[in-house]
Amino acid sequence: MLLGLAWSAQVQAAPECDKAMAPQRCASYRQGWLSCSDLTAGSRRACIEQFTPALSCQRSRDARRCEALLAAQAACEGSEGLARRLCVRERLPAADCSHAANKARCEQRAAAEQSCAETAAQQGRECVRKALAPSGN
Repeated sequence: MLLGLAWSAQVQAAPECDKAMAPQRCASYRQGWLSCSDLTAGSRRACIEQFTPALSCQRSRDARRCEALLAAQAACEGSEGLARRLCVRERLPAADCSHAANKARCEQRAAAEQSCAETAAQQGRECVRKALAPSGN
């Protein structure tokens, strides 16, 4: 019973997009919100920024990733929080390091981000930083 009340409160906190002035923007934000609904307010903002798909991928810096995020969010419909973030991340393409100034460093960062996928916001950044730190320090 208590679990049911907590779940319904979470669903009610998600925006109702059919009544919004900008329903497409609302639906996009809602996808990001569902991915980050289990995080605290401070961590949630950065998470939502990362998991909210753009309204149009035409002007995106990385159009391939933008399109993949749209498809991943659609494929992960029905899940929330950590389960949804993991679902989305496994469907996103690997980082494109072919144009990077330092290809080896780019590949190391991509591997570190993949290994730290279960952590979010500040903890995720710290995890990546530790994974990239030289092992001698």
